[in-house]
Amino acid sequence: MVHNERCKKCKETIKLLLEKIFGKVEVNYKFDAGANIEYYKNHLLYSNLNEIYENLQNRRGFNKFVKAHTLPNCDFFIPNPGFILEFDESQHFTPLRKIALQSYPQGLRLGFDKEKWIKLCEKINAKDNDPSYRDEQRAWYDTLRDVLPDLKGLKPTIRLFARDFYWCSLDKNNPSDIDKFESFLKVESNNLKFEMRQDNNPFLTRLVIAGKWEGNPQQAKKLIEQLYENWPKSNKVKFIVTCGGFIQFNWPESISRDDVRNNKFPNDQVVNLLVKKAEKCARFVLSDGLADKLKEITDYITLGIDSFKEKISTTQNCINQLHIELVLLVDLKNNKFYWTGKSYPTDNQQRGLVRISDLKTHFLELSDIGEVMILGCHDLNLLINRGKKTENESWKKSVRKSFQDLTKEKNLEYVLHHPHTTDSSRIWSAALGASKKLLPSLKIFASSGRYYNPKGERSKLSTILEKTKYGNTMDIIAYVD
Repeated sequence: MVHNERCKKCKETIKLLLEKIFGKVEVNYKFDAGANIEYYKNHLLYSNLNEIYENLQNRRGFNKFVKAHTLPNCDFFIPNPGFILEFDESQHFTPLRKIALQSYPQGLRLGFDKEKWIKLCEKINAKDNDPSYRDEQRAWYDTLRDVLPDLKGLKPTIRLFARDFYWCSLDKNNPSDIDKFESFLKVESNNLKFEMRQDNNPFLTRLVIAGKWEGNPQQAKKLIEQLYENWPKSNKVKFIVTCGGFIQFNWPESISRDDVRNNKFPNDQVVNLLVKKAEKCARFVLSDGLADKLKEITDYITLGIDSFKEKISTTQNCINQLHIELVLLVDLKNNKFYWTGKSYPTDNQQRGLVRISDLKTHFLELSDIGEVMILGCHDLNLLINRGKKTENESWKKSVRKSFQDLTKEKNLEYVLHHPHTTDSSRIWSAALGASKKLLPSLKIFASSGRYYNPKGERSKLSTILEKTKYGNTMDIIAYVD
């Protein structure tokens, strides 16, 4: 059955998830609030609301589109901590809704990205003429639900776009699904705090996330947009480097283990399908003019893009479910995409990782600086000339030797590393030391793992930043909840 945005189970699932996180949830909740503009005459926002109301009237000449005495029900109300959640299907994204959103007062607290909603209005351009004034009416009621928190002392209204996700695929009893859903609730409402640490004449920027991160594409887009807004505009660097799993996408249900065949040496067609799925996410993140904005501050950006898995990729975590861990380098000047991904799995993910078997994809020739090595997280250990217990695993030993032979043929000056997490200053020290020996021409090494460990970080962030690079960098730390 083809899934669509009117899936009843999606709303049912959202209710279950909200109950799991917050407890009591009211569905189709009725607030004691008027629907007519006169109801708001004594409120501070009256002049703003009146302007929006008149703008809606003037667009098509429908002066009497408010037919209810009280505000129609809200989709969900969560009494504790106190917020409205609206589930917006495509019919909400109309030219009239765009007019209302563009008239919102400066500083109005919103639990969603107003600019994203405006762009969706432009893209979807929905029209509902039954009755003829339906679009004006819907835009007005949505406006009242957005300003209601300021009138009732609530937290900002959160909005979810029905087509952003297959909401019915989430399981309220799965902790990682709960985390994923919570990231949608947070993505639009949280302003990130940025901290910058800069060497003289930095060659590149490491974007380091400090905190819990789910890789939600909307969240990733918002972070990069805010990175651009907070960027020291006098600076321009050659690269912006993100962490492994910076973006995550759902593994396609159509791809089975039989399709993959041998995940260590997988079917090329499957890998290509997964890359296409990842590319769709990347293009979404860089859409709406963001790629052009980034050209002002950098020439290239790397994006770690994984298929979703229940555990973060670390040496300790056993991950047997099928997954892929990709790294994309985007040439912003020429709008070119270069793909590689993890080729050297940890011992605990050998059964699950669909590895990139073509080692040559880790070496990219860029016209302005020459060759660059791009590595997924554990790939850095390909440069270590010792195997520990993997020495007896002939395929891993062979992969390591082949990679080192390829490296020795190069005169590499730049290595960009994309770990998922780095909470210890010693975690990559042996591999970094080996890379310096293997690459005497090395000028820049940069590793940009997320600074997070639910059990508590093992080293100070300042120490980690110093021990996971070689050469001059500008490090921008994004603190997330």
